[in-house]
Amino acid sequence: MFVEYAGIVAAISLLAATLTGAYGQNVAAVFASSGASISAVAKAAKKEGISTAGAKAAYGRAPYRKPALKYLYAVGWIGGTKNVGQCGLALLGTDATKKYTEQEIRKNPKLVAQLKKRAISTKTAASAVVRGVVSACA
Repeated sequence: MFVEYAGIVAAISLLAATLTGAYGQNVAAVFASSGASISAVAKAAKKEGISTAGAKAAYGRAPYRKPALKYLYAVGWIGGTKNVGQCGLALLGTDATKKYTEQEIRKNPKLVAQLKKRAISTKTAASAVVRGVVSACA
């Protein structure tokens, strides 16, 4: 069962890395600014060996208005693309996948704090990540 969460695990790991690594000092900018979010998405995609153009396109088609949610969707897309062969659970059991993703997000206090600043619940954030993974898997 854990293997089927590979896209989510990859997305959460990537999310943590981008928020504590290259943008660790400016997490607020990534969540507040489309320019910073797109740049972070491109760097994350490049790091994972995924098309930066594809990641930027995922950001652009994310069904959200807030840059933070668009960023989470795109990071989910990168995670799903990286693990496209293991998409079964994300496609079939989105409720369980969202719950798992929400638990993982809550393990990162820095991320939770930034979400709260933007009035985004962990449930909404988890949904954005999972939708991104599912979009890569579909």
